[in-house]
Amino acid sequence: MVKKMCMIFLCATLGSSVYARDISENQKFIGVEVSITEVQGNQPSDTTHDQSYGLRVGAQNEQWRTMFILNYFDSGKHNVEKLFLSVDYFFLKSDMIENYALQPYLGVNAGYMNFESTGGIDASGFLYGAQAGVIVDITDEVSFDLGYRYSLSSADELDHTGDVVFGINYQY
Repeated sequence: MVKKMCMIFLCATLGSSVYARDISENQKFIGVEVSITEVQGNQPSDTTHDQSYGLRVGAQNEQWRTMFILNYFDSGKHNVEKLFLSVDYFFLKSDMIENYALQPYLGVNAGYMNFESTGGIDASGFLYGAQAGVIVDITDEVSFDLGYRYSLSSADELDHTGDVVFGINYQY
């Protein structure tokens, strides 16, 4: 238990410092996301697919994006709540694709999740993974985000989640 609490504190501290720096220097945004999600329990036959929904808040510049995401999945069989920090790197510079308003990215995520399943399973733990996708700027304030996020879990009852994510961000 002490080890878990130390990890939560460390993640929160690192995430807060990265996020605080981004907020003061870069473009802030708030957004929503809808995902087609696959949740796999500890057995390969224990897999469900359904939609998940999320809220995101973050900051970005031309090279990096940092987001806090709260995501909720409920298929009737499985229920997963995730709160995590996502850090993305835009790997093509904006001057190369300036006329197209596209920003492809690769990133990592880490956070905390709660997993509930039929049969009385209730587990919590850390989650960590990676994502890739592309952001399309529609206007100066609105952008669409299409990507794939894969996250592994430290809980024995949940193996992984995979999300095809569609997000809309409002920059202010």
